[in-house]
Amino acid sequence: MKKILFLLIILNLIHHLSFAQKQGQALIDSLLLELSKAKEDTNKVKDLYLLSDNYETIGDYAQGLEYGNRGMLLAKKIDFKKGESICYNNIGIIYWSQGNYDKALENHFASLKIQKELGDKEGMASSYNNIGIVYHDKSNYVKALENYLTSLKIEKELGNKKGIGESYNNIGLIYLEKGNYDKALENCLASLKIEKELGNKRGIGESYNNIGVIYLEKGNYDKALENFFASLKIKQEIGKQGIAVSCNNIGSIYLTQHKIKEAREYLDLSLNIAKEIGSKDNIRLAYQNLAKCDSASDNWKGAYEYHKLYKEFNDSIFNEESEKKAAQMSALYESEKKDGEIKLLEKDKEKQAAISAEESKRQKTILFSVIGGLLLVVVFSVFMFNRWRVTKQQKKIIEEQKIVVEHQKEVVEEKNKEITDSITYALRIQNAILPPQKIVKQYLDDSFILYKPKDIVAGDFYWMETVDDLILFAACDCTGHGVPGAMVSMVCHNALNRAVREFGLTQPAAILDKTTEIVIDNFSKSEEDIKDGMDISICAYNPKTKTIQWAGANNPLWLLQNGELIETKADKQPIGMSEDSKPFTNHTFNLNTTDTIYLFTDGFAAQFGGETGQKKLTRKRFKDLILSIQSKTLQEQGFALDKFITEFRKEIEQIDDILIMGVKV
Repeated sequence: MKKILFLLIILNLIHHLSFAQKQGQALIDSLLLELSKAKEDTNKVKDLYLLSDNYETIGDYAQGLEYGNRGMLLAKKIDFKKGESICYNNIGIIYWSQGNYDKALENHFASLKIQKELGDKEGMASSYNNIGIVYHDKSNYVKALENYLTSLKIEKELGNKKGIGESYNNIGLIYLEKGNYDKALENCLASLKIEKELGNKRGIGESYNNIGVIYLEKGNYDKALENFFASLKIKQEIGKQGIAVSCNNIGSIYLTQHKIKEAREYLDLSLNIAKEIGSKDNIRLAYQNLAKCDSASDNWKGAYEYHKLYKEFNDSIFNEESEKKAAQMSALYESEKKDGEIKLLEKDKEKQAAISAEESKRQKTILFSVIGGLLLVVVFSVFMFNRWRVTKQQKKIIEEQKIVVEHQKEVVEEKNKEITDSITYALRIQNAILPPQKIVKQYLDDSFILYKPKDIVAGDFYWMETVDDLILFAACDCTGHGVPGAMVSMVCHNALNRAVREFGLTQPAAILDKTTEIVIDNFSKSEEDIKDGMDISICAYNPKTKTIQWAGANNPLWLLQNGELIETKADKQPIGMSEDSKPFTNHTFNLNTTDTIYLFTDGFAAQFGGETGQKKLTRKRFKDLILSIQSKTLQEQGFALDKFITEFRKEIEQIDDILIMGVKV
């Protein structure tokens, strides 16, 4: 009966989403009709803003940006500050939706500046909140918390309960990310209280879910279940798509408590709903947990079948599109090169036009001088006439050049937009190969990952795979950064997966040997001599025996044991072409309960900063820093390293991708 009820809810949700889509398009059509009749006034600015907002709602970001920018420019023209501010705000939201966080911040700060000039406290609170959200997604939790707290202060001054509730919720999520569960719970409970007073079911459901996650992190399964059930009840009432997630959360907790019958009931519901709405990630998680259910019930055949289905969906999400992703990135790289060539040609044309105009002017000046010498009597009248003619001609040339320059500017801006959109999409593609943080936490509970790409996409990536009792994880640094580095990372990531999944290897040195072979084979198919490759530090950890195997290509292993940081050096050769290639060395360690493992690439120690901006951090200072933060938890260590490198660099540009992994036994 419960299964039927949940399926009906999902079908009803899909119907409402379709209806909402049609409603959104109808509203857009109505606004376009009004816009065609509108004068250049504040009402037209509002129509342009509403079009931008509605296009963003239905996911048409290109149209949303076009109308948002038109509204902002018109507001500037007619000095409509309030309209200019709301357009900047919506443009910032669209860039955030696209994952272009720098452009999002630029527009939200522009909106905030105008709101401060106008004394618009309601708008200021909204902007501070939006800026906090962008910093949150950039994993800059210090800046995010600072802006959320400022927004909360203003909302309290205004007495805006809805804004106060949202701020408490956002602040709670930051404390949850930082591992401060008491502060996270305090703020999420405050948010829940306000959402109940307002009768906001959507907000109540989110607050219950967040509180459940906090209790789950604290290991209080009864309280976590209580809140997940409360969230599920709300989602059933409002038709939320998160029903599958809630059922999976509940099933996972029952599984942890060895309540197999209850776990299976909710995991089956989660699977059915996930299939109904086509959510591959939720289907994958349901299969994984159902395999664990059968395993716990000694139903090995069922466990095997579910595990096979889990692997199929896992591969389809994280592996099958690797070749297509690499091709997309290659096309993106060629597009960047072509755009650079276009810019050089445009500059050359401008230079030639300027030389030609100067030569024409010089010849006319000589002609006028000769005529002036021969016709001294009429020199004044001839001079005035010719100056008028020259001025008119120059004005015409300038106008023509202005049109050409404006056209070229539009072309360049369009190209830049296409490249930015492509690189932003490439970021989503590359993020798909990274194991989600919740999966990492599932297997490496006491750990942190500090991952800061230099550009939008990166050559560094972290990798994880599980085989029986072993947890394989690695910190990888591919040649270069940005788009070229990301392309190499796709090849190397696929090679690592093949070494483990296709060839069944689990010993780190053997994995690196096979990965090298696959990478060289892939690059050898090119007509060009490609010497790109990867540096890597890879571990195979067995939690039951407390043993770890490790191998490294150029990047070492740091093991903190009994207060001493012990470094194990890597083989001095990369994954890829090497003049003196040899098999990689496998190392084995027996670990104690308090030992900590650090894997990293060379990016953190390579950064420049300090007072003058000319000081390099170095590997020694990095090691001293690790030793100085040992009193902190692993999560707090990650935040401390992030804060340190941000303050160390100040305004200096990041010169390389940064990746550090810390795991406590």
